[in-house]
Amino acid sequence: MTANRSRSIAAGALLLLAGLQPVLAEETQVDVGLDKPITVTKGGLKKIALFIEIGTNSAVQSTVTGAKEEAAKHGIEVDVFDARFDIARQVNQMQNALLAGYDAWVVAAIEGNQVCDMAAKEAPKAGIPVAVVTMSICGRSVNEGEQLWSPGTLTYIGGNETPSAFKKVIMQAVKDKPGPQKIALLTGQEIHPITQAFDKAVAAVLKEHPEVQVVATHRTDYSPEMNQQKTQNILQVAPDVDAIVGVYTNMSKGAAAALETAGRAGQVRLYEAGGTKWSVDAIKSGTISATTGYYRATAAATAVRLLVDAFDGKPVPHVVLNDGHALLPGQTPGEVAIITKTNVDGYVPESP
Repeated sequence: MTANRSRSIAAGALLLLAGLQPVLAEETQVDVGLDKPITVTKGGLKKIALFIEIGTNSAVQSTVTGAKEEAAKHGIEVDVFDARFDIARQVNQMQNALLAGYDAWVVAAIEGNQVCDMAAKEAPKAGIPVAVVTMSICGRSVNEGEQLWSPGTLTYIGGNETPSAFKKVIMQAVKDKPGPQKIALLTGQEIHPITQAFDKAVAAVLKEHPEVQVVATHRTDYSPEMNQQKTQNILQVAPDVDAIVGVYTNMSKGAAAALETAGRAGQVRLYEAGGTKWSVDAIKSGTISATTGYYRATAAATAVRLLVDAFDGKPVPHVVLNDGHALLPGQTPGEVAIITKTNVDGYVPESP
């Protein structure tokens, strides 16, 4: 056998052996603000766990839609975990998900403190990047800007349910009737991060405007039915109330029904956060005076997109404000948009 033939055979054998070797997946590191980044398989995002508060709420349904539609663009599967407004259930769902092979999480928390350990400690420890949407976690719901992000998580997308956002809608009620006035408040549960942010906004407004008097505050389950009942109570104890401010559209739906039944429609002004399709029609008809821009579908889609970026080795911002949505004309970066009759035609709601 010639030397050249021997070398050819040897080279062929080496190539054959090389071809039999397993191809190692490329890894990339994900910064979550801890001492050590999370190591993931590059391009390996295939399955996401989406944790939501309650599936029957129209805003939360937008979160599911936004996440699934964006995930479908990237061939990613999304499993939805509905906590039904039970914080113990949500924590338990996260514990189970740790062992279920999910590559990443998107978290819409019921109560930010009680999910903090799972989302910001246990998940990154297990190599799972977490994107938080709408409600900040780990006691940060009363913060603003970059302070909404919790170390241990990849990113936070939201900012339209912060104290400054709620303050802006309450201030709209103050501006619409300068001088002394009586207002009533409709919120969610006491421990909910949105309620805590709203309460902080109320305190700030009352400090700046002592002429404004809060005559009633009711905690509700976000259902229009309960908010209708609570508004009926308000009209009984404070028949001279000037305005009612709620944290979401469902508060306005219930309040509007109660005012209509009591023959007070148009006499008591209604303000809310979280503008929906119903809100747009209600502003045009004069049923409510103002709402705020709210984009839970965009926030969830942005969360999925940023997780994809992280798995592709791209840098991801810790905080994305305005729910990741483009600003409306005249809207200042970092501030929520107030929607009234003057600009309602330019607002496209994402929730029914």
